[in-house]
Amino acid sequence: MANTPIPSDAPAAFNAEAEAKGWYYRSDPALVFARSELHAIAALWREKADATGGLPARADFDIRALKPFLRNVAFLEKIGGRYRFRLFGSALVHLFGERTGQYLDEMTSPTLLANWTAVYEMILAHGGPVRVFNHKLSPILNGEMFAAPLAPDAGGHPMVMVAAYVALKEAMP
Repeated sequence: MANTPIPSDAPAAFNAEAEAKGWYYRSDPALVFARSELHAIAALWREKADATGGLPARADFDIRALKPFLRNVAFLEKIGGRYRFRLFGSALVHLFGERTGQYLDEMTSPTLLANWTAVYEMILAHGGPVRVFNHKLSPILNGEMFAAPLAPDAGGHPMVMVAAYVALKEAMP
């Protein structure tokens, strides 16, 4: 991709912190996904980034472009030090309840909040897409997600786009 962000050490630093703190999630900037849907949305993000000459904006991902992924997509905006869900796909609602409009700290435990806040901070610092996956320690979830930064919204808030394909472990075959 012509506009590939300069690789950062943010994913490696995040993984080291996650290991030290016993967090459940890890990152992979190589984007080696198990699910074909995540390869497809990563290609879509790259296409939009190439077209804009930088980070794509939320508006670059209309419903038609996101149709194959929409149930599994979430958009977050960073307001101060907090993350708010601007969209929370119906497959995610099925697992976690409706979260659109809620802040991350309103829906998770302090331990998971630290892990997830670090995930989103790493994505913004990295400046490009990352695969995030459940490490073997996760007691309840299995799966992976594509996560990438977006251009700031009209209010200047940094944005993150995710496509998460996760399930409760007891629901996994």
